[in-house]
Amino acid sequence: MFNKGKTGILVIILIILIAVYLMVRFWGSDDRTFKDIVVLFDPKDVTEVIIHDPQADKDINLVLTGSEWRLDKGEKTYPADSNVVENILAQLGSLSTKRYAGKGEEAWIKYEVLDTTAINIILKKDNKTLHEILIGKFSFSMPKDQNQQMGRQQRGDMTTYVRLASDQEVYAVDGFLRMNFNRDADSYRDKTISNINNRDITKVVLEQPENKLTIINSEGTWLVNGQLADSVKTVNYFSAISGLNSPNFVDETMVGSKPFYKVQISGNNFMPVEIAAYPVADTNINFAVHSSLNKESYFNGKKNGLLDKIFISEADLLPDNE
Repeated sequence: MFNKGKTGILVIILIILIAVYLMVRFWGSDDRTFKDIVVLFDPKDVTEVIIHDPQADKDINLVLTGSEWRLDKGEKTYPADSNVVENILAQLGSLSTKRYAGKGEEAWIKYEVLDTTAINIILKKDNKTLHEILIGKFSFSMPKDQNQQMGRQQRGDMTTYVRLASDQEVYAVDGFLRMNFNRDADSYRDKTISNINNRDITKVVLEQPENKLTIINSEGTWLVNGQLADSVKTVNYFSAISGLNSPNFVDETMVGSKPFYKVQISGNNFMPVEIAAYPVADTNINFAVHSSLNKESYFNGKKNGLLDKIFISEADLLPDNE
C-alpha cells in the first residue's frame, strides 16, 4: 500500500511539473508561439506555386499539369525544370527557425515581412491556398572569432526573416532565401537540350549545308564518312553533345521555318534525339537551337558557342597529320 501511495504522489508531481513547463513555454514569455519549423506541409500536396515580388513587380506561376511542372509566362506556358520546383518545395518545407524575432506590425516593418515588401510565396492545392510565406529582410554578420581553423575561414552568419501570412509572428531562419526566389522567369524553365549517356551513343548523323557527316561504330572502331576517326576526338565530341543545356532562351516568333543544320543522335537505351538549328535575323543569336527532348523551347546558338559544340566538320574528328 505504501508503494502504491508513493507511486501516486510521483505521478501527481510529474503532472504538476509538466503543467508548469507548458505554462512557461506557452504563456510565460514573448516567444510562446515559437516553432521549430516555420511551416509543415507535404510537397506532394502542392499543385501550384506562385512567387510574387511586389518590389520588382514580378510574378512567377508554376503549375503541376499531370505529372509535369509548367511555367506560365504571359499568355504562353513552357515546361519547367522539375528539379528547381522540387528544391523550392523541399527548402520551404525544411525552414528551421533560429529564433523568434517578434510579432505585430512593428516587427513586420522592421524585418520587411509586410506583403508590400516581402517576396510572397503562395502554395496551392487544386486552386485552394495551403500556405502563404513572406520572405523578408536578409542580414549578414561575420563570426566573432575571425581566426582560421584547420586552414578554413569561418562562415558568416546569414539570416532571413520570414512570416506566415496567416500569423503574427516573425522568425529568423538560416540562409539567404531572397536570392533563391527573386530570379527571372526563364530560370525556372527546363533548359535541357540533350540528356544522354555518351557511352550509349552508336551513331551520329549531321546534315549541314557544307557537308554531311555520318559517325558510326563499326566493330569497336569509330568511322566518320567511312574514314578512321580519332577515338579521343570522337569521345570528346560525344561528351560535348550528350549533356547539353542552356539558360539562353529565344522567342520562338523570331525563328525561321526551315532548319539549316540538323543532327540525329542514336544508340542504346534511349530514343533517338534530333537537334536542329534555325536561322534568326538577330545577329546576337544567328541561329536558334531546338531539341526533340524539349520541343517547346529554342536556345541562342551564339551564346557560349552552343552551335559550334554541336555542328562540326569532318576534320574535327580525323587524326592529325604528322
